[in-house]
Amino acid sequence: MAKAKTISVLYLKMYNKPTLIYSAGCYGAFCLQMLNLNEIVAAESYHDRPIDYFYTRPNRADHHLIKEEDLDSPIIKITYTDEHADLINRNKWTKVKNHLNEQAAATFPNNKNKELYTMAIHKCNLLDKDNPFKKIVKKDTVEIKFDWFLSDQNTWSSNFKIVFEKFNIPLSGQYLQNCFEIFHKSQEHVLKAHEQKNDLIEESNKLAETYFKNYKNEYSEFYFDEIYKKWENKTWQTKTKN
Repeated sequence: MAKAKTISVLYLKMYNKPTLIYSAGCYGAFCLQMLNLNEIVAAESYHDRPIDYFYTRPNRADHHLIKEEDLDSPIIKITYTDEHADLINRNKWTKVKNHLNEQAAATFPNNKNKELYTMAIHKCNLLDKDNPFKKIVKKDTVEIKFDWFLSDQNTWSSNFKIVFEKFNIPLSGQYLQNCFEIFHKSQEHVLKAHEQKNDLIEESNKLAETYFKNYKNEYSEFYFDEIYKKWENKTWQTKTKN
């Protein structure tokens, strides 16, 4: 009986732990480190860093695919708006460069612009009005907005403190303030590149804007080549499909 009771208590504790779901490039791995009170060090990417899970469920491999309706556990969801699609796209492809090579080779294997087109597809997916990470669906889902990460220190601390309190995650000292400082130090290079806007990722963001206006999420190598040729001729920015 005692053993069964112990198992029940452990199950209840696990059940009450939230699942974090998020789109690639939305700082999900960093967020998991922070929510589990791990000692965070400055790193451009937290994608492959180990996490000790004390207060959330482990990161799901399908964190970008699973829907709120498919989960029974409490949910924390990172949402975004189109305003941040460029930066999210940059985050993803800066931090998973090996994945870009694999995905580009599989999607457009013989095209000289395969990396450019592959990155543009991800931004087009972000622009889709039906992308599930643009809003929360279940009333009890706890929302973390992408722009919280880019806010000032006081806003950062007050917003994230609400999430910590919701799940009874103990805060002590200057933990959130330290996380704020480490985050901005670790993302300095990416944010600077985002401001400069002069690399292949920026080209993919611009290409995606025009592609999405013309073809939405109907992906075709022919369509990409067509727009790219207009781009080379400096006419792609003004010509869109009726």
